[in-house]
Amino acid sequence: SSGINAEWPLRPGDLIVDRLSVKLILNFLAVCCTILNTGAATYVTIFTGYIPYNDWKCLSKNCSDLLASADAPETFYNFNSMCKNDLVAGIDFEWTSKKHTFSIDWGFYCKSEAKLSLVSSIIFIGSLVGLLFSTCLFDWIGRKRGAIFGSLLTLLSLAASAVSTSYPVLILLRAVSGFGLIVNYTGSYCWIVELAPTFLRNPISGFFTLGWTAGTFILIGMSYFINQWHQIYLACAILNVLGIIPFFLLPLPVSPRFSLIKGKKEEAMKTLQVLAQLSGSGASLDTIDLVYEERNQSYLKQIKDFKPNIHPTMLKETLLGMVVWFMVSLISYSYQFGWSKIGNDLHSIYFFAAFGDEVAYSTSVLGCKLLGRKKATFFYFGVVIVMNLLAMLDVRFTATWSLEHLVSIIGNIATSSAFVMMYLYTGELAPTSHRGMILCLSSSCARIGSFVGPYVNLLYGLTDRRVPLALFAGLSLLACVAVWFLPDTTGRSVPETPGDVEKYSEKNKEEEEEGGKRDEEKAGIVFANGLNGLNGHVVYDDRSV
Repeated sequence: SSGINAEWPLRPGDLIVDRLSVKLILNFLAVCCTILNTGAATYVTIFTGYIPYNDWKCLSKNCSDLLASADAPETFYNFNSMCKNDLVAGIDFEWTSKKHTFSIDWGFYCKSEAKLSLVSSIIFIGSLVGLLFSTCLFDWIGRKRGAIFGSLLTLLSLAASAVSTSYPVLILLRAVSGFGLIVNYTGSYCWIVELAPTFLRNPISGFFTLGWTAGTFILIGMSYFINQWHQIYLACAILNVLGIIPFFLLPLPVSPRFSLIKGKKEEAMKTLQVLAQLSGSGASLDTIDLVYEERNQSYLKQIKDFKPNIHPTMLKETLLGMVVWFMVSLISYSYQFGWSKIGNDLHSIYFFAAFGDEVAYSTSVLGCKLLGRKKATFFYFGVVIVMNLLAMLDVRFTATWSLEHLVSIIGNIATSSAFVMMYLYTGELAPTSHRGMILCLSSSCARIGSFVGPYVNLLYGLTDRRVPLALFAGLSLLACVAVWFLPDTTGRSVPETPGDVEKYSEKNKEEEEEGGKRDEEKAGIVFANGLNGLNGHVVYDDRSV
């Protein structure tokens, strides 16, 4: 038909893609490969900066005397023996680990371990800046070109890190890497989602997320066989190159929405024609007239809608969501950067943790369908609480595995599932007109939580190991409290404007009041039936009836 109105979000696939084809599926899956570098580059400091607290031997007489007087000499070589006795590398002991990390090179251990935490965390500051900058970048050069720019920036930072010999320089490169990663990830996601038809968006989103954990698996394998931290960075740079290649090999062009915004109607039509050819639908575009209705996307103007006297419900839901995003992100990245504090077999425990992430991303949608948005979020946070409480018990299965290892992996799965749920939940709570801004604010809070997360692991060396576990359980409980005050979006249409959010809120209140009245009526009927069953003989006492 003619005059098809392509409003935001533009759904070109719905116009001309009415079937699946092998070519179309392969192209969409290839886009997922463009973010293989994101998981690897984010977690690379776990292996390049690892501190081997169990791989060292004594050099000085002081250290040897401590070893001789230890109650259990076979377990002497650990964090407590090194740090509580203020042993100095090169004087009192020497490292025996075959893995050569920058923490060993630059003396990051015990009291200076916070420097390693900064190297790990600073990437999220770069991501926060990149997140705020990406909106302008995507509107300027488009999603696809923006993703390529972010990927190239990450490539340069990883390659430079491979030859870095300075701690401050590595900090700077790590921040630049975070900037490039978030631009690459966000650009690739927006690009593929805007091209995909509606019936393919959920599976594509799931596969796209799995690209992150696939990159993590690759990093674990590379770090297992590579012993030098410089070479691990170089391997990540090569992986980044492999992720850039699909951008140039795929026939998928830029988003048609971006073409229309720039006034390039013919280019948008060519994009739709490419999709029609890939799907094999044979749809003709000769009679289609695309019209783009521009909407106000200015964040400065949209921020005025968050005033308490204008749209209080949207303000409340946004603030509660931001709090939950901060908490779930803090817990998640405390897990991701803290497995070395829980287990000694670094690669095996990270392998199972990454596998848990795959399980979480694959099953969270199923949990959402079975329980609904709100109940599923409650369930996942509840699992996190229970698992962290169980982790406090001292139960050991083998020399390298304990109850804490097992339940922490389960807790990590639940945390990742809760993270996925908050993406979906926030997107359904936010009105279409303000969804980009609200997701940006929520993701910014998540970046702050991600920055704090690795520092929480320092508590393992400063206090009892149960303290950080109690902190995780407490934050999960607070997240449950925040979710309690959010409405359930299951089966509800997505609001288009802030006014719709207020209408939904009023409707929920009316339904709750009606439900309360029905419950009171049912209770009255039950009570009356109970009295009738006593044949009129009612005995009153001091207790309430």
